Amino acid sequence: MQTEFFEIDGVRIATPTQYKPIFATTSTNDSDRTQDLIMHNTPIGTVAGYDMVWKSLRNAEISTILNAMMNKSSFSFHHKSPLSPNGWIDADFYATNFNMGSQRLQDGEELWSDLSISVRSINPV
Repeated sequence: MQTEFFEIDGVRIATPTQYKPIFATTSTNDSDRTQDLIMHNTPIGTVAGYDMVWKSLRNAEISTILNAMMNKSSFSFHHKSPLSPNGWIDADFYATNFNMGSQRLQDGEELWSDLSISVRSINPV
């Protein structure tokens, strides 16, 4: 039984159907490959991100997710992390690229076919 859940600023959100970790390391300006093709790299930090997709959300569920993330410079994201030995961590993120599928009626209930959101960490990992 799942004991922890995805949360934004302490508000529980629907568990994503797809959850893809993305990590991007940034290096100093003087990091470069020389003419002998050897890379001289000095990493300065790695930014964590997650691309998430939800399938078949009720209007209340999509509204909770969007209102928790949209137009915020940052929010606390309680999430599953491959970097955490315990599996779950809290960190500050911001959201980008909100994409929604169509709305449809199924068994008398309005459902959104999908929602995808990318989030990126405020601080390096």
